[in-house]
Amino acid sequence: MQVGLGWGVGGFFCGVILRSFVDFGWAFVGLSLLLAICFASFYLFTRNGEPIQARVYVTLAIFFLTCTLGMARYEWRDQTPETLGVEEVRTPSVGQGVLEATIIDEPEETESSMRYRVRTDGGIKMLLIARQVPVYDYGDKVSLSGKVERMVDFTTKDGEVVAWQDYWARDEIYYESVYPVITLISKDNGNWLQARLYQFKHAFLGVLSRQIPEPEASLAGGLDLGAKQSLGKALLDKFRTAGLIHMVVLSGYNITIVALGVMWLFRRFLSLRASIGMGVLSILLFAIMVGGGSTVLRASVMAVLGLLAQATGRVNAVTRALIIAALVMVAWNPKVLVFDTGFQLSFLATLGLICLEPIFAPWFRKWPEKILWMDFRPIASATLGAQLAVLPLILYTFGNFSLYAFPVNMLVLPIVPTTMLFIFLCGFAGLIALFFPPLLLLAYPLAWLSYFLLSYMIGLVSVVSHLPLASLTISHIPILLVFLMYASLIFIVLRKRKTAPRGGAVS
Repeated sequence: MQVGLGWGVGGFFCGVILRSFVDFGWAFVGLSLLLAICFASFYLFTRNGEPIQARVYVTLAIFFLTCTLGMARYEWRDQTPETLGVEEVRTPSVGQGVLEATIIDEPEETESSMRYRVRTDGGIKMLLIARQVPVYDYGDKVSLSGKVERMVDFTTKDGEVVAWQDYWARDEIYYESVYPVITLISKDNGNWLQARLYQFKHAFLGVLSRQIPEPEASLAGGLDLGAKQSLGKALLDKFRTAGLIHMVVLSGYNITIVALGVMWLFRRFLSLRASIGMGVLSILLFAIMVGGGSTVLRASVMAVLGLLAQATGRVNAVTRALIIAALVMVAWNPKVLVFDTGFQLSFLATLGLICLEPIFAPWFRKWPEKILWMDFRPIASATLGAQLAVLPLILYTFGNFSLYAFPVNMLVLPIVPTTMLFIFLCGFAGLIALFFPPLLLLAYPLAWLSYFLLSYMIGLVSVVSHLPLASLTISHIPILLVFLMYASLIFIVLRKRKTAPRGGAVS
């Protein structure tokens, strides 16, 4: 049964990956289905004969059948520029009539522009690159007058090729309009709940900016709400060089670490089941605060599964649940498997927490379990497991590696849950103080505590980012080497499980 499930999931993923790179249309889907039928027929003729041969036939039948489903799901979901036609998104005529569209996601601020994801009245999604003022909100309906073009890859001043098409293909966005003339038509045309969540997020960030100085206030928004755009490129580069960029992006790794910290905190005076519930609740609260988008949803699902594995020790069961969860996400949107690096990193980091952390935990038995009130040893093994799981993909995708990532994480991650708690209480007290001013007396001490911890983080990454060999840049990593690295990690996990006591967790 487990073998059949593994080949079935693997076949579906292979079908999606194959269709992501090669488009032969429905004919190739039919060929894969024909192969599945052939191997199923071979199995029917040999099931009473050689058992090994029959097992091979049924395995191949399952693989090609699910591969067919993967390709068919991608084919059905796909809306390529060829099927849309660029004339469908151009303005009807010059001088009269404009393209009308609705902003369908939270605006994204960059160094010099604003990015808006919009959906036209014809149901086609586009990317708008506009000036930083005026700012439009989620749910605004606007009229556009400007040039609409298909997205193309481009090369930066440093000679780096940016896969612009693939990056936006995950959201089925194939067109962009750069600096069009935008006119507001009406507001509040989006989902009511999502709009209110975004308003709460902006109000929370506004309170933090009034209570905490910059750049610590921007880091506070990045920690609690994933608002990394407000940090600025210079500070983001320092966090990236120091190996701490995961703190300010919405990833399953970051959310899981925070949830584990919450669970360990409540474990002091609550039962295991209650502390797990508090960890899951912290994930849900985080997802609500950042707006509950698809990226947050994927990261939260990964985080919950990683938390359950850490808390219960049922590595095999939670690993299967993680793979099934990834299968559901890919079936919902097949393009995340190849084109969404965030999904890949979240999945691998959570898998590292589940499978590698128990293997590395004995390495830290001589380390102090706690420093002051902060758990130290569990975070060390969890950090090492997650970082090793994502390292090959990071080297292949981004081509850089931080030499000081592990020690810096060990100096920062133990205080992350406490810092996030102070930030949340400070922002929450500040929001209530808008209606009950005496609560500002409570918000100020929380703001100073948050500022002290945030200043420590910024100071540390500033020092580390200037150390020699802080970040190694590798121009090209062969894909074969990436496969060999992951094959080595898989071999280590399988060997450890084989030697582990039957029925017990890997430790």
